[in-house]
Amino acid sequence: MAKTEKKALRSGDDSLWDEVAALKRERILKEAASLFSERGYHGTTIDAIADRFSATKPFVYYHFSSKIDLLTEICERGTRETLEAAERAMALSRSPKDRLDQFVREFTAVTLENQQYVTIYFREEINLPKTQADRINKMRKEIDRKLTKLLEEGMKSGDFKVQDAQMACLVIAGMVSYAFAWYRKDGRLQTSEICDQMSGLVLNMVSA
Repeated sequence: MAKTEKKALRSGDDSLWDEVAALKRERILKEAASLFSERGYHGTTIDAIADRFSATKPFVYYHFSSKIDLLTEICERGTRETLEAAERAMALSRSPKDRLDQFVREFTAVTLENQQYVTIYFREEINLPKTQADRINKMRKEIDRKLTKLLEEGMKSGDFKVQDAQMACLVIAGMVSYAFAWYRKDGRLQTSEICDQMSGLVLNMVSA
């Protein structure tokens, strides 16, 4: 984008500029994820990412400082959105059963909507620098902490019949997370139906 165009957008409406910038970042991420899936992280270059949509390396670097910055955002997104879903569920003034139902539905939706990103995370997390990997792991632990706390609340209220809240948390998180491996957009079930069934399976498991 030319400097004069940037200036016009900035002076006219900052929110419009932010929206345009966000769309460009999403496009770059989409193409990077596609190439990481096809060629792997080490087999993908910034040049190749830029070539996917007839852009230049400086264009990509304007929005992302490095290739590892791209990988970090791809790997972090699903975890960050799942943590936000857990925080929303915990903040509800409703029963543990209702909060668990909402969390599992949102967690499932995040996993399915970010299927490619989640796949890349599990395959390429070994290439993340320690600082970025630690940040993602910290978020994952916070998700587990919130889910465990929710299960413990349900055990105390009688909503849930669970022997070990921490183990139940790991089973639930593992079951929902693994949906990335078998989900197909053109499959038998729609996303909403999978979210319904996943919630039903979890609630049955904890005897809600």
